[in-house]
Amino acid sequence: MEAVASGDLSQLTGLLREDAIAVTDGGGPKSAALNSIMGADKVARFFIGLAGKNSRRDIRAEPTMINGAVGALLYMDGELDHSLSMAIDGDRIAAIYIVRNPDKLRHAPAAH
Repeated sequence: MEAVASGDLSQLTGLLREDAIAVTDGGGPKSAALNSIMGADKVARFFIGLAGKNSRRDIRAEPTMINGAVGALLYMDGELDHSLSMAIDGDRIAAIYIVRNPDKLRHAPAAH
């Protein structure tokens, strides 16, 4: 989260495997990338771009485990926007999975 918020592309790509992938799942009123984002540079640019688009919003991340993986629930302006989980390979992130589909998030805890 800190690497994304910093906007430092090299810091973020350093956390990712070269062949990292980001997969998003939207639905209903929530949009998502139509295709998987592949490669450390493209994944890093995607997340830095999202952070820039949402820089004026109140964003809070609550670390949690999601299906046995390290992850977080991200709240924007007090409402759950998406879950994010990561597959870690050694000391680098191999894959990031984002779920924005409200039907799939309805059992997640409400914001505190």
